Amino acid sequence: MKSLPTTKRPQPPPPGLGPWPQTYAKLLHALASTGWICQGTVLARSLRRRRHGRLLLCGPYYLWTCKLKAKTLCHALSKAQYEQLKQAITNNRRALAILARMQNQTLKIILKKVPGVIKRK
Repeated sequence: MKSLPTTKRPQPPPPGLGPWPQTYAKLLHALASTGWICQGTVLARSLRRRRHGRLLLCGPYYLWTCKLKAKTLCHALSKAQYEQLKQAITNNRRALAILARMQNQTLKIILKKVPGVIKRK
């Protein structure tokens, strides 16, 4: 049986992605200026306790919790630690949102600018 000749189309060399788009550069700058980051949750919790037959409101008690390797870590905090960790956790969530946007934009640019496979239909 005779095989059909295969003709390969010459592929142009993949062009560079070029400079970053302005929106991507802004995201990079925002990510670089994020500051301290920390994963987890902080909370200020007050407890009601019964003393001498009356309910008293005690606290607030400051806690940081985080899941690490399928275990929950929990630490008691001072008020100053609570404030710093609260800001670090906010920064972490902001950084994760920026990274997600950067990943989406990177995928779109690579699919648009770098040659891919030739489609039959």
